[in-house]
Amino acid sequence: MATRTAVRYISRRLSSSGKVLSEEEKAAENVYIKKIEQEKLEKLARKGPKPEEKPMTSSGGAASEVEASEPMSSTSKVSTDKNRNYAVLAGVITGLGALGWYLKSRAKKPEEVQD
Repeated sequence: MATRTAVRYISRRLSSSGKVLSEEEKAAENVYIKKIEQEKLEKLARKGPKPEEKPMTSSGGAASEVEASEPMSSTSKVSTDKNRNYAVLAGVITGLGALGWYLKSRAKKPEEVQD
């Protein structure tokens, strides 16, 4: 829910290019955003559940079956794409560098000139 609100806020900011939208424009934009979200949900529903996301049944399956499926599902989400892994690593390093730079700049206080 918070993600949806954030997406709406950001899309409004980017689409309005700084101008204040009228109530009619806001309502039309809300209708459009809801329509797009509904289409995405319908598209996901047509695809059906992924093979990894099979619903667990509580019909009394063996405990060894559950234990055997857990490790496999956790490793199936590891990316094997080398370029994507590098991109994620570069993003993390950039984020940490920006955070360090920000914190370092806050520590410096300019000398105030007194009259």
